[in-house]
Amino acid sequence: MLDPACDIRNVLVVGSWAKEQITLENLNRYGQYNLYAYMDTSNPAVIRLVQDHAIGKFSNIQRIADFARDKEIDIALITAAAPLDAGLTDLLESRGITSFGPDRRAAQLEANKAFTRRLMKKYVPRAIPEFEVFSSAEDAVDYARQMDWKVAVKPLGLTDGLGVRVYGEQLENAEAIADYIHYIIDEAYSGHPEVIIEEKLEGEEFTLQCLVNDLSLVNTPSVQDFKKRLPGDRGVNTASMGSCSDTDHMLPFLGFADYQEAFRIMRETLQAFRKETGGICRGFLYGQFMITDQGVKLIEYNFRPGDPEWINVMFLLEEDLLNGVKAVLRGEETKLKFRRRATVCKYIVPPEYPMKLYQTLDVAFDEEELNRSGARVFFSCGQDSSERLQVGSERGLAFISESEKIYTAYKRVERTIRMVQGDFYHRRDIGTQAMVRRKIRHIEKVRKVRVQEPVFQRASEADFLEVFDMVSKMPPLEPYQPHLFKIILRYFQNTCFVARCGDRLVGWVMGFRDQTNPETYFLWQIGILPAMQGSGLGTSLMKYVVKEMAEAGAGRIEATIDPENTASQKLFEKQGYRNISRCIGETASLCGNQAVIDYYGPGRHFMVYEKILQETK
Repeated sequence: MLDPACDIRNVLVVGSWAKEQITLENLNRYGQYNLYAYMDTSNPAVIRLVQDHAIGKFSNIQRIADFARDKEIDIALITAAAPLDAGLTDLLESRGITSFGPDRRAAQLEANKAFTRRLMKKYVPRAIPEFEVFSSAEDAVDYARQMDWKVAVKPLGLTDGLGVRVYGEQLENAEAIADYIHYIIDEAYSGHPEVIIEEKLEGEEFTLQCLVNDLSLVNTPSVQDFKKRLPGDRGVNTASMGSCSDTDHMLPFLGFADYQEAFRIMRETLQAFRKETGGICRGFLYGQFMITDQGVKLIEYNFRPGDPEWINVMFLLEEDLLNGVKAVLRGEETKLKFRRRATVCKYIVPPEYPMKLYQTLDVAFDEEELNRSGARVFFSCGQDSSERLQVGSERGLAFISESEKIYTAYKRVERTIRMVQGDFYHRRDIGTQAMVRRKIRHIEKVRKVRVQEPVFQRASEADFLEVFDMVSKMPPLEPYQPHLFKIILRYFQNTCFVARCGDRLVGWVMGFRDQTNPETYFLWQIGILPAMQGSGLGTSLMKYVVKEMAEAGAGRIEATIDPENTASQKLFEKQGYRNISRCIGETASLCGNQAVIDYYGPGRHFMVYEKILQETK
């Protein structure tokens, strides 16, 4: 076992695709390593990044171990599932080579869904849906019938992300469910003549990937991937058509409490595995979760980075990945440094993917020109002797960009994809504003936010994390750190207000009384949950604030508005506020409005609005 305090010189990455390419790029950028790769196809981008490589079957773990021995590898990062299931970590460790990947027993968390479901049912039952495991197709069909056919049908083993089928999506009716159950068992699909039938969940999925060793975890930003082939999340499942992440390392629909619950489930899983087996887990643990009306549920674990979700994460990482690896090997839980930016990643694939695999991606492009265009390209394909791109069971080329918003990252990726010539398919809707709104509205519908009328009240210190969570998802509101909201709500709660539907925070106002002129109330922030925008909630909340401050003795309300924020401008003007910027200082015309020049510093021109309250006193 490697001493984490020792220098690491020789690093082996076992895997063939885009997630391996971006991992190697990180190690090249931040470390002084001799890098090597073992692949099952000839990925040209990976080959450029390493000093040497070998190509062979992932099931041939003896050859991988021999390659590691010959290159005097200090640590192997195993990012592909097949060699883990075959026992590569066990073999490397028996030869004195540290592997950052699970041993064969721990690899069951991905490779054997029945093992994982039974483990979770015993130790973390709140995290999983109702399920049963069957070796009899007739019994499985009967169970699905008892569930009114509203089920997910899952093979037990590895299927490259293409095995799970769900009623109402890939399985249209009872006959299709029965046929697929018989196919899985009769053909021993995924290597197991068994099938899992579990209740169909409704909600939004998200991914949390952690570096783990025994009970130590280092977390990374959350990501959502898009498995369905067609826009609007329709059609057949793929390995993934793309993914996105948001600036606060959450997602537009993902609450901080949901993220914490997913992290807690992963920690409890490691504890359960240790208690049940006496062993430990080590490597890249990928948790796929769903937010449901019953809370956060585990969909599945993978014990290697997700593709493309790992691309989103690594694209933002601003330090050596091995800092995190060495930390968990020491039993520490460090915080890795990630840029606070949104990312969008999209795959271009052969036109018949995934209905037809092992195709040529027939495209032409200038890689250097693409990488200068505002996005980056990563290879999830091999290259044959004629320099044609062969996708195998994978997809093709991944394009990723970052920006201050998901939508602007989306536009950069689309612009770069348009520079590629040839015959290919990709999902254009991933990252659009319409997609983000649809996700938010879906999760609010699942949580039934609109069922209850909003209640307005003064904020309390206990609200600070919920406020932080909501504000950080709502640009152009400033995403201040959680401790600032705690301080404000501890000492200024009488001038801050919230709106709630049931126990869900749906609106927020932050403001202060002028300490030298208490007649003035300065309204600093107002935010309405996106799913509730357009419902009149913003107007009602502002009327409540006016009433409360008038009763408290304020005579006027003042607010500042970004000239580009037309939505806020309309909201305030509708409530009787007027632009007084010319009374405050020198102004300039921006977006057809007068704004005070450099009001919040050089180049930060803002409009100043006021509302007189005497009439409401």
